[in-house]
Amino acid sequence: WLREAGPYLAGGGASRTVARRADGGVDVEWHETAARHEAGSPNVIGAYAIASACKALTEAGFEALAAREDALVRVVREGLADVPEVRFLSLFGDDAPRVGVLSFVVDGWNSSHFAAALSAEYGIGVRDGLFCAHPLVRRLLGGDTGGAGECGAPEAGALNAIRVSFGAGTPEEHVARFVRAVRELVRDGARWKYRTVEGRCVPDTSATNSPSGA
Repeated sequence: WLREAGPYLAGGGASRTVARRADGGVDVEWHETAARHEAGSPNVIGAYAIASACKALTEAGFEALAAREDALVRVVREGLADVPEVRFLSLFGDDAPRVGVLSFVVDGWNSSHFAAALSAEYGIGVRDGLFCAHPLVRRLLGGDTGGAGECGAPEAGALNAIRVSFGAGTPEEHVARFVRAVRELVRDGARWKYRTVEGRCVPDTSATNSPSGA
């Protein structure tokens, strides 16, 4: 079927010959093998990067990396276990095997506002929203899985969540700093003022914002 299918991309490497017709059109003879679907230069850089990553993972030891990732997950979950406002979202339960990704919500906070405060006031980048899984996240949150929902407007009380991730290159200190930042924000609130711009919560540059308060 590869021989019968039209070329996936038109370009060098996929064609055997290309000739200009008298009427100005172009006649193309395509390769009959898999090459007809592999136009352009191979992604050598990408292939080398994957090979290097596999080599590094093999040398480090997959089991050791998995154990470290599990330990980082425990640091976050245990570090926030006594903060009742923080609720972790889980599809398969707390004891299910997982990678270094945690999604959560904070009572009393719009997730875009919380994520913006983590970024602006603590230099910590997280993802907020519905993570390309709108119905699933709304179901985990107990909301209307069929609603359109709004992401990012603090005054709208949008139904969304926060996601933090870490892995082999994440220092333990970064994870501890994240836990401290979440605890401080829940306890003390944001120190800066924020506003909605194009559906996103951002620091309000029109206000007098400073780490000491505003």
